[in-house]
Amino acid sequence: MLEENERSSDINNLITRSYQLFETGDFTEARSLLDEAHALDFEDLEVRSALRACGFWNQRLQSLEALNGDGPRGDYLRRQWNHYNCRYRAGFDHSLDEGSNRLKKWVHNEALGYYRRQASESSDSEALLQAGRCRKVLGRYEECISTLEEAVRLTGNKDSRLLAELADTYALIGESQPAKVLMREALFLDAGKVELDEIVSPLFRRLIDRLGKEWDSKDPGFPEWLPVYGAVWGVLDVKRELSPVEYGKLKQTIYALKSEIADGDEQGSLKPKLINQYFRLIDHYQSTGADRSAIDEVLINIKLLSPAIYRTYFE
Repeated sequence: MLEENERSSDINNLITRSYQLFETGDFTEARSLLDEAHALDFEDLEVRSALRACGFWNQRLQSLEALNGDGPRGDYLRRQWNHYNCRYRAGFDHSLDEGSNRLKKWVHNEALGYYRRQASESSDSEALLQAGRCRKVLGRYEECISTLEEAVRLTGNKDSRLLAELADTYALIGESQPAKVLMREALFLDAGKVELDEIVSPLFRRLIDRLGKEWDSKDPGFPEWLPVYGAVWGVLDVKRELSPVEYGKLKQTIYALKSEIADGDEQGSLKPKLINQYFRLIDHYQSTGADRSAIDEVLINIKLLSPAIYRTYFE
């Protein structure tokens, strides 16, 4: 019994040390320790799973060294992490939570280094976006916000992905008001470009998952329905007055969308996009104290487009 306990203690010690090496990316030494643990107990499920994880990332590390450019290296690491975490790890005999958490830190710290170098050399907003995402995964939310705000300044508030990521990070630190403002702006700007898989905060994840029960998430129109149902369900309930230039562009967009819908909406994405524009117009009218008849005209248009949305939101 004593010998068995000692063997178990030795195995646990070897596993712990190997996980520490996972976090530094030293997979050769980690493999050596795990081989020792495996020799002590060929049936230990955690050791067997850790060996598989170690082999996976050792191969990726070798492939990484063959790539040229900081951006491509960072992208490769993040892609491989998604593959490992979402698919490869599912075949393990052990959950490997601690080992995978250490690997997550190594992957994203390593990728962050590549993105930081790329951003410093070229003021690249894409590299800043990816650096921000790495910091978000690592739980470094304040740094993430600073990084994303720099990228937003570079792009002049015109990148919906950046605004959505910034909104998500604000939500993660409990700043729901700026989070809602930014997410609504992102979805209004171009909902189709927002990468929903990157959104992790409970505030917005619940909205996405709830909508997934109403609409097929693979439907091309799914992202366009997010701001609509976000408003209907009271998640994206912020309102603001538009500038004269914004108001003019909004009216032009509404006119163009109505014409497009008249010609057909095969993918089903134009109708929710137009409803979202109408919601924005109503918000503007309410913020500026416009005549009630102007709001009623918009309501009639929404009712014609979707009686269900009209009933849910306005009746």
